[in-house]
Amino acid sequence: MSYFGGLGSGKGWNKFNFILTPEEFEAIFTELKFHFVITNTSVPIDYKTTDKNVVFDGYNHFFNEILIGEKELDRKQHWFYESRIRIAITDDSTKINFKEITNKEGLISNEFKTVDPTEPVITISPFYLMYFPDKENLSISYMNTEGTIGLELTYPKFVQFLTDGDNAIIDAHTFANYTLFNDLIKNIKALSGQAKLQSSTKLYRPNFWISSEAKKNINENRYLKSNSLIIL
Repeated sequence: MSYFGGLGSGKGWNKFNFILTPEEFEAIFTELKFHFVITNTSVPIDYKTTDKNVVFDGYNHFFNEILIGEKELDRKQHWFYESRIRIAITDDSTKINFKEITNKEGLISNEFKTVDPTEPVITISPFYLMYFPDKENLSISYMNTEGTIGLELTYPKFVQFLTDGDNAIIDAHTFANYTLFNDLIKNIKALSGQAKLQSSTKLYRPNFWISSEAKKNINENRYLKSNSLIIL
C-alpha cells in the first residue's frame, strides 16, 4: 500500500538534524524496537530487512570518511558511503510488504522486488551546510554534497495512501512510527545540545543538535575548514 507524504503547506515533514559519533548513533537505538529497511530502491527477491550492524557500520564509515575524513572524495566515493546510511526505520517488520516488479513485456522479475510499507516510515538521510560568506548567511536548507555535515530524521506530518477510490489525507502522527520518531529524538537530545557555529565575523545558531563527543572531531570537516567555520 504505497503512500505520499509532504502534501503541501502545513502537511509537510517532521525533521530533526543531528551529529553524533558512531558509538552514540548506535546507542540511541538501545532498548527501542526497530527495524532498518530499504525503501528508496528495488531489493533482492529474498530481502526482508537490513541487518542493524550493516547500518551501524555504514554510519561509522560515513562519519570517518565523509564528515571528518582528510581525503577529498569524488562523487562516486561519496555516494558509496552516503548510500549506506540512506535507510528507513519502522517499529514492526510486519508493516513492510513487497510488490512484484514487471518489465515492459509483463514478465515478473525473479531477482528483484519493491518495498511497499503499509504505514509511514521514518527515513534517515544526510543534511548539509551551505555557507554564503558574502552575505554572511548560513543555511541547512539546501543540498550541498561538499557541505555534508550530519544526519536528518524525517517523518511525514500527513500521508495519502494510493488506494483505489480513497484519496483521504491521514494524520501520520496517529501511527506507531511517530512514537519511535519521538523516542529517537529524545535519545539524541539526551546526548547533545543545539549547535553554535562561529565564522570569523558572526555567531550562527543553525537548527541542528551535536554531542560533546562529536564536537571533538567535527571541526576536521573539510567544508568547515575551507570556509573558516568552527562548531563551538
